[in-house]
Amino acid sequence: MNDQRAALSIPKDAAPHPESNLEWWYCYAYIDGSGGRRYALMISFFRVGELPRLKGHYLIYSLIRLDQPGFIARSCLDRALVYQMAGLYLPSYFLIKPNDKHTWEQYGTLLKGKLPSPHSWMKDVSVRSRPTRLDYGEASIIFKDEESQRFTLHIQDREARIELEFEPCKRLTAIDEQGTLNGFYYYSSTRNSVKGRIYDEEGSEQVSGEGWFDHQWGRNYELLKGEGWNWFGLQLDDGRELLISQLHAADPASPPASPTAIFILNDRASMSVNNIKLQPLRFWKSFRSGMTYPIEWRILLPDYRLELRVAPLIDNQEMPIIGPIRAIWEGVCLVTGVDHECRKPIRGKGFVELAGYAKYAKL
Repeated sequence: MNDQRAALSIPKDAAPHPESNLEWWYCYAYIDGSGGRRYALMISFFRVGELPRLKGHYLIYSLIRLDQPGFIARSCLDRALVYQMAGLYLPSYFLIKPNDKHTWEQYGTLLKGKLPSPHSWMKDVSVRSRPTRLDYGEASIIFKDEESQRFTLHIQDREARIELEFEPCKRLTAIDEQGTLNGFYYYSSTRNSVKGRIYDEEGSEQVSGEGWFDHQWGRNYELLKGEGWNWFGLQLDDGRELLISQLHAADPASPPASPTAIFILNDRASMSVNNIKLQPLRFWKSFRSGMTYPIEWRILLPDYRLELRVAPLIDNQEMPIIGPIRAIWEGVCLVTGVDHECRKPIRGKGFVELAGYAKYAKL
């Protein structure tokens, strides 16, 4: 089915896709405050369901203070998603993995009409098109128009209120126009100027910085089986961006797939990269989930003579996720390295997402 679909088209594909069983809008930002504070944040709005009109909704986000220790992670879902998980997705999963005690415990809690800790309920969900607007409880993403892809982000957390405006600095990059990698169509706005204001118990301050935006959708059931991925969204200080994806199968004995990458250059051209090497350098184990994540990496792009090292600013950036996936590691990272082509050092920043590591954990 995927190879028959037309190429991505904006503004049409900026809108929600009811035919998909999984769709999400994702962004991150690194922002500096006028009062000297420094922040990073990540947020993802998910839409889940087999039928066009009966969708469940899921929201995850993290707020990080970069100038002092501080990491907040939230996981919120609506009742429509609970009904779908309890009535369809988890029973289907148990046919494949009947001995997953952790997910059975979650299932029992959901059948009682409750949520397992630390997840929370989300109310008043609304999804609109032309232009796209997502209101998920206390968070929203509102596009000014579909063509420019400018949007505002609002988060009302008990620790802080955040109001940000994203404006693309480069044209959109088509990451996967045919859904060939894992069934998802995918485009990115890899560098945005970000400005706005943050309010918290210390007061309020204007903020500005840079951000990243992704939109993905499609039909996929491998996630239900335990498929995972390593994802890198990196912004280099020289104006280039690097997006890397690597899938690993549901079978923990199977080796990961070969990584693929998109390299977005200063002239806004994007290049597909298949000759790429990923080497984990350091691991971190979560005592909460029992999972071990490779959180520090060496990345080689031989064709571009690039050698990068990606290291987290904070080791514990695990986020709870409802369902068999249990948790992901989604974290702020710094990039250092060398461009051997011009013999110059490289610096940068970004987020790394590590998902599907529950299958490696000892339960």
